[in-house]
Amino acid sequence: MNYPNWAIGPFEKPVNEPVLTASESGFDSWAVYNPAVVFWQGKFWMYYRAEDRAEGDTPYMGTSRIGLAISEDGLHFEKYTGNPVIDAELPLELPGGCEDPRLCRIGSEWHMLYTAFNYPGEVYIFHAISTDMVHWEKKGPLFRDVSGNPVPSKSAAILCTPDGSAAKVDGFYLLYTNSQLARSRDFENWELTEFNAAEFSGRLNEVCVALTDYREPGKDDILLFFAGNFSEIQDKDYFYAVGEALYSRENPETRLDYLPSPVIEATLPFEKTADRLACVPESVKGTIFLDSVFQKDGKWYAYYGCADQFVGISVCEK
Repeated sequence: MNYPNWAIGPFEKPVNEPVLTASESGFDSWAVYNPAVVFWQGKFWMYYRAEDRAEGDTPYMGTSRIGLAISEDGLHFEKYTGNPVIDAELPLELPGGCEDPRLCRIGSEWHMLYTAFNYPGEVYIFHAISTDMVHWEKKGPLFRDVSGNPVPSKSAAILCTPDGSAAKVDGFYLLYTNSQLARSRDFENWELTEFNAAEFSGRLNEVCVALTDYREPGKDDILLFFAGNFSEIQDKDYFYAVGEALYSRENPETRLDYLPSPVIEATLPFEKTADRLACVPESVKGTIFLDSVFQKDGKWYAYYGCADQFVGISVCEK
């Protein structure tokens, strides 16, 4: 595939095995996937969604919790002994749990946005803050209506710069969800507009990561990574693969371009396993989903969940 100058690629897989797998027992004994990863203080910090095999027969497929793993080289990760760092404990987080974290930095604080699954009810984007990346203070639902009630939402693609800092455009932080475009001056009070940025690509799509200022700071448009099925823009059928689209900096609801083929797809056997997703026949086509893309020493890193069970890695040298 020929990449236009706005796109990031090609991505290649440096290893043919997962960089993180489940533990023998405990909160992450069934699945570890959909991580948010950043490079900070000389280390790779991975926050991964985890599930306990003992809860696998529940209708919500286990209560998700968020664990931490740290690496010196980006390939060999050691799990934090105090895991999980985000446990499911608030009413709207239960019983489905805390899913799919996203990270950004504002000043000296790190902000984590994750999906709270109030099964069989709604899902909500929740907010937590940390200064040491280990201890997190929960702030509760990110979006509220005028009466203070939580607003349902899922998948928080925060507009960031290549190092993971939250970016402002015309004085506003921007955030894409699966059904909204959100704007905020302070990262606390958000104005919501109904908008589905990945809908154009077909069914089963979700937003993943939003980047700007990766070529010409202050001028770049918005590069949006999304994951799902590409049935409406190409002939080949996937269950979940990762693609890229370009949105306007001046009007973030205006799509300027997109790549007709995925930049990361399931090619390795462990990316097509159907253990956790055995109830979804299409999962044998492969499942790839990511929550972070960042740059270190000129190289782009994309850590992703595969088969809803493992963590894989792809890198782009350009």
